[in-house]
Amino acid sequence: MTAQQVLPVLVLWAVVAIRLLGLRFGWKAGVLPAITAVALAGTLNIDAVYLAVDPLLGSRNVLNLIIHLLMGVGMTELSRLLLQVTGRGRRVKALVGVGLALAAAQIVLLAVSDARGSAASFTDTFGNIPTIAWYQATFFAWFGTISGYTAVKILRRNRTGESRAFRIGFDVLGAGCLLGLGAVALKMVQIGLEAQGSGEDFNSVLVLAYNVLLALMIVGFAAGFILPSSERVKAAFRARGARAQDVAALRPIVARLVQTPQGRSSMGAAKIVLGDRPSKTQLYRWFIFIGDVRILDRALLSPREIQIIDEIGTRIEHNGSTARHPAGTGR
Repeated sequence: MTAQQVLPVLVLWAVVAIRLLGLRFGWKAGVLPAITAVALAGTLNIDAVYLAVDPLLGSRNVLNLIIHLLMGVGMTELSRLLLQVTGRGRRVKALVGVGLALAAAQIVLLAVSDARGSAASFTDTFGNIPTIAWYQATFFAWFGTISGYTAVKILRRNRTGESRAFRIGFDVLGAGCLLGLGAVALKMVQIGLEAQGSGEDFNSVLVLAYNVLLALMIVGFAAGFILPSSERVKAAFRARGARAQDVAALRPIVARLVQTPQGRSSMGAAKIVLGDRPSKTQLYRWFIFIGDVRILDRALLSPREIQIIDEIGTRIEHNGSTARHPAGTGR
């Protein structure tokens, strides 16, 4: 178990945690399933984890196939979603089709190979077997194609209208894909050398360089996703705090109006709860209730209260956002 394996995986799980947190704020699942698949594949690929789990599956390195499928499916789905966001995903369906064909080839190649004995260093141990060489080569060709295609499309996208966090995040993702392409090139060299039986002379250097590039790719991917996601989380927390201020500003108005004849006769009076939870539903109900009372008798509201209510109404109408303002109402 090395820091090169563990640290990138921890960063990936941090991305998963942020995306899970985002679900609380109404985000769509989006990249969550794909990034979870990649994080799980990275976790299972840690040497100590691999050597503990594969024997449970029969010590035939079936876990290596599972890792390949999880990583391949996860990366393909990430590529599809990223290119969909950037509007450059025209040929992604073709890549998905190729990926499915290569996944089937992976299953067949491992099934016909003698790969008994769990081996965390899979290429080093079995790379001299022709079917295993093809097994490894097909996976990394798939991985490299996805990485390279995604990198080119992301880096050539139209950046007009992008926020700073989004722009930096996607540029980092593109750079991460290029690092992944470099890692694949090194792995292909290692596979070729092992197939020829001459990998021992350069194996340690190639493995180290490959692991470093792969770790940098994963960290780049994670950072690229974290930047825009964390900005959205911060914005959601800011909106929640500002919404609480709006609710606090409306509470004394609502508490007073529900005691008036006009308030009691309002259609929304039965749904009014003067609780402390600053939810959107509560804010909207209060705003509608005040609007009903305002129609019945505008004189019940002071000019300052009308100003605050109008400001909140404008924000709800335009984008549902809230902003800071004095909480005092006064008459």
